[in-house]
Amino acid sequence: MLDGKRIVVTGAGRGIGRAIALACLREGAVVGVHYRTSEESARELERNHPGRVRLLRFDVRDPDTIAPAVSGFRESEGRIDGWVNNAGIVLPSLLMTADVDRIRALLDVNLLGPILCARAVLPIMLRQRCGVILNVGSVAAERPLPGQSVYAAAKGGVEALTRALAVEYGRKGIRVHCLRPGPVDTPMLASARALAEEAILSRTPLRRIGRPEEVAEMAVFLLGDRASFVTGSIHTIDGGYVQG
Repeated sequence: MLDGKRIVVTGAGRGIGRAIALACLREGAVVGVHYRTSEESARELERNHPGRVRLLRFDVRDPDTIAPAVSGFRESEGRIDGWVNNAGIVLPSLLMTADVDRIRALLDVNLLGPILCARAVLPIMLRQRCGVILNVGSVAAERPLPGQSVYAAAKGGVEALTRALAVEYGRKGIRVHCLRPGPVDTPMLASARALAEEAILSRTPLRRIGRPEEVAEMAVFLLGDRASFVTGSIHTIDGGYVQG
């Protein structure tokens, strides 16, 4: 499904990002595996898929580190067919007691990061007159838990960014999507599960936690040519959580 595609996945060292990277590799893509702290996990992907993984270390909050990573990947691979904005952090806190630095960190990684990465990769896709940007949001944008006010605001911004970019660049052959995962078995969900797993399950009609691989399957579809008439859409993968 992705034979010959060149795709970059941010935050690919663990969780949903790692699952997306693995699914893209399985489907024949060459994958730029971005990491900032999960170096050993990223290098394991490189060892297990020789010749098809390019390690990229940069800070999604810093345009001065994003730009050389983007240009370096394009120079080595000739093009960038897909870019997955997956890198994110969760720092639960009620708004009234949230430290300003934590608020800035949440907004910088979860919202500014996708904006800066999209801005960096768009010129390449415009020259190609094709490309896919896939943003990873969260059901928190629609149905947040207590302590997620800033995180929910950032992920709501990611959904708005998706729609706006689809409108701005659709005529140039660029498609933009947003995945909206629900409760998925990743390190980011660990704190919520510890505090309220039964409550989460009771609000999920399928009565289970999702797997990163299930999110990755939708990502592969959206990154591929079978989704050629899909853009600007928010795709919820949550076991019915939002409806529960």
